[in-house]
Amino acid sequence: MTEAEHQGVVAQVARIGDSLIRALPPAFLLLILINAAFLGMVMWFVDNQSAQRNAMVSVLLNRCMEIAYHATPDGGK
Repeated sequence: MTEAEHQGVVAQVARIGDSLIRALPPAFLLLILINAAFLGMVMWFVDNQSAQRNAMVSVLLNRCMEIAYHATPDGGK
């Protein structure tokens, strides 16, 4: 490697990351991957639930507004 590669901040961070990955046991790396997958699934679930709730509330509010705007001020008499 050249002198510039040894002194670069990015190269130093990459070397530190590489040494940390090599120092960790394989079971711990697998645990990290399982946790990342679990968090991804949870975030997908929360996003999906939020989208469904927003759609349901939107329909409900639209229906309530339709009823409110079509009602006569005297209560329909």
